[in-house]
Amino acid sequence: MNALKCLFLALVLFVSLPAKAFVVADAEDHAPLGGVAVMSANGSILGFSDAEGVFRAAIASFPVTVHCLGYEEAKLSGTVDTLFLAPKSFELDELVIQPVERPVLKLNCYIREYTTAAFGSDSVIIFSEYMADYFLVEKKIKGFKPGNNSPNIKVMRQRVRQKNAAGLDTIYRPSAKDEIMSWVVICTLDPMRKTAPDSVMKGSAAVSMGKYGPFSTTRVSGNRLINSRDILADHKDHHWSPLFLKVMGFTIDATEMIEKEIYLVDENGNYGPNTLQMATFSMEMTVKSKWIKKMVHTKDPIKTYSVIEVYPLSYRYLTQAEAKEEEGEYTQRDIEQSPLAPPLPPNILEMIEVGK
Repeated sequence: MNALKCLFLALVLFVSLPAKAFVVADAEDHAPLGGVAVMSANGSILGFSDAEGVFRAAIASFPVTVHCLGYEEAKLSGTVDTLFLAPKSFELDELVIQPVERPVLKLNCYIREYTTAAFGSDSVIIFSEYMADYFLVEKKIKGFKPGNNSPNIKVMRQRVRQKNAAGLDTIYRPSAKDEIMSWVVICTLDPMRKTAPDSVMKGSAAVSMGKYGPFSTTRVSGNRLINSRDILADHKDHHWSPLFLKVMGFTIDATEMIEKEIYLVDENGNYGPNTLQMATFSMEMTVKSKWIKKMVHTKDPIKTYSVIEVYPLSYRYLTQAEAKEEEGEYTQRDIEQSPLAPPLPPNILEMIEVGK
């Protein structure tokens, strides 16, 4: 599938409807939750809460599902002022010390990616699952060069559902050459082991400021350390138009880009990639390119919403030689869902079943 068609199917047209803002927060410490996805009954992403936990996108009809990494999903049947989400509980495994002779940490992960799209009278829901390996090192080592802390995709399963006003409702599985463009390559993981400050362990939040607002927030709730970053905090008006995409002919204005990781942390404040439980990446962008709008037969700006979730299943420390060998292995063939991932909604299960 060419680049134009790939981008075409990854776009969602914003429908202007009255919206009532509400705040999404942690039920235990009442901390605001950014990057929370609100999904309609058919699985379309309606929008995200911002870094302050405020959700402003329109909701045409209820019920909707409120989905946030590390929290129990909530069903919302009407408007509210504040929605409190209950944190999931995790068991802390014993931390394994990295052997000096095995400097590469291999994480085998289950990854989900949700995208919704609408153009004219058509609508598209895209759901992808991946099995991927991360090869992480804390410093440069001889004999192995990892790929920028990005996932090495081993298995992919993708389904697309397209509807239009004429009654078309098609579910299909793209062929290998027609697989739709994915943002999963941006899902990098921090390779460094760290120790949380005493103030964070005692309940305070550590906030790092960007040029125009809070960039990162680190807090501890129970045995969970939650780190979130607002990638657009250094961009004026919370907007970013990547120059490298303009050079390629895409005029894209990003308005939300939030990354979040949840780690298990021990009593001494130690955590790292070997205690990572899950990570998420939420993005909202507006496409303004004239030729893109012409291609989808609309004069309006076009928005796209994407949510990507990463769930580590296992980890092992490897030598350089082992890492180099296993990086090139593609023997894994099946999708293995993480027990920490929430159950898939009925519409996604239907897409998987019909698209077999």
